[in-house]
Amino acid sequence: MINGKTISLVVPCRNEEKIITSFIKKVPPCVDEILIVDNGSTDNTAKIAKKSGATVVTEKRTMDGIGYGFAHQTGMKNASGDYVVAMDGDDTYPVRSIKKIITHMEKRGLDVVSCNRFPLKNPRAISPVRQLGIHILNLETLMLFGYPIKDILTGMWVIRKTAVKELGATQGDWNFSPELKINALTNPAIAFAEYHINHFARNGNVSKQQIWKTGLSHALFLINKRVELWKEEISQGHRKRVAFS
Repeated sequence: MINGKTISLVVPCRNEEKIITSFIKKVPPCVDEILIVDNGSTDNTAKIAKKSGATVVTEKRTMDGIGYGFAHQTGMKNASGDYVVAMDGDDTYPVRSIKKIITHMEKRGLDVVSCNRFPLKNPRAISPVRQLGIHILNLETLMLFGYPIKDILTGMWVIRKTAVKELGATQGDWNFSPELKINALTNPAIAFAEYHINHFARNGNVSKQQIWKTGLSHALFLINKRVELWKEEISQGHRKRVAFS
């Protein structure tokens, strides 16, 4: 609990049995609830997470074999805290920074904070190819949405529970991550900001993403999202003209 507000930590996991115990042990005492969302694990991730004190929920839905977004949605739906902290279960995000981030949000009255990894404190934490891809998608976000985001693909963010429904993020695959940020920064009812964090290199874990396929999917998603918003703006403008005619 922080400033009288309860904290839920949502962590989608798939086959993370080797690191899940050490990850859970790092969770600070200010976190009231740890929700591990088992996203189709074939190992003992769920069993070990329960033994380590976490609550485990299961999400089996996928899009082309990817259930990342669905797992986050299930986790946020089941979270009971006033704040929902979401991060990947690969032990590359600073779980011990939760208190600082939420204190910052309380002070500034923010609804959504996206945890920006750049500039990297450890340049080896993300491969050069991935870094280039993220910067290209950041530039695309600036060109399409006019927002100079620093890290459109970070896997860590914090949301006030009251803002979860307002975000309306529905993508079931990896595109849930950019969708969440775009929905937050384009919604005038949501106070959005980025917060710089440290990011750690993977400790022997292999990423579950196919870099080029996922990157192209993100780029196309951002274009489609911009078109979708343009259509909404045109439709709203038409309705206003009809109302005043």
